[in-house]
Amino acid sequence: MGKKVVFYDWPYSPFCMKVRAILEYKRIEFDSVNPLAASGTLNRRGTGKVPAVEIDGEFITDSTDIAYALDQRYPDPPLLPLEMRERGVAHAIEEWADESLYFIGLYYRWYEAKGRKPVAAVFGKSIKGRLIYRFYLRRILAQLRGQGTLRKSPQHVARDLERNLDAVEGLLSASPYVLGDRPFLCDFALMAQLKYLARTPLGSGAISSRERLRRYIEQKG
Repeated sequence: MGKKVVFYDWPYSPFCMKVRAILEYKRIEFDSVNPLAASGTLNRRGTGKVPAVEIDGEFITDSTDIAYALDQRYPDPPLLPLEMRERGVAHAIEEWADESLYFIGLYYRWYEAKGRKPVAAVFGKSIKGRLIYRFYLRRILAQLRGQGTLRKSPQHVARDLERNLDAVEGLLSASPYVLGDRPFLCDFALMAQLKYLARTPLGSGAISSRERLRRYIEQKG
């Protein structure tokens, strides 16, 4: 189509992982921009958050809005099922991944001691990097507390994790993807959150013991 896509991509964000997988699945060429080097642009043109994309001058934020915009401009292969009931199921599962599994991943990456230890290194040792890390740490812990996960005991969060992973395995019990033999938007959301969890010590242990989940997140789409 000749449209230039600029992707503001923080590789440690599950929502950026979701958008990146969609771009690759649709074989869309894009330029990747580190948001730490473009914070002024993000603040001026969007919410200051990633993921964000720019397509021929149009600036779009939020992973779901980005997915719908990409699907409209690059419809093949489609991200949404044609059948309305399946489309509703896909939407509900995407919301579950983005709004429930996400907070469990945040907990094990930013709060749990073993998971949080390597996070600061990602931001570097510069004054700017350390300040950005502290800013995000405060904000994410406040999110976890407000959402409720941080008000639970570690044992309770561990039970939540196991129940959620059981549910994903159930969804995949009859086919390689949630709704059959090909991925839809709900799969990209689920796989991104599972991959994010798998990068944490405790999340990795929980996922590695489940062969069906390991196969699922290893798929390219």
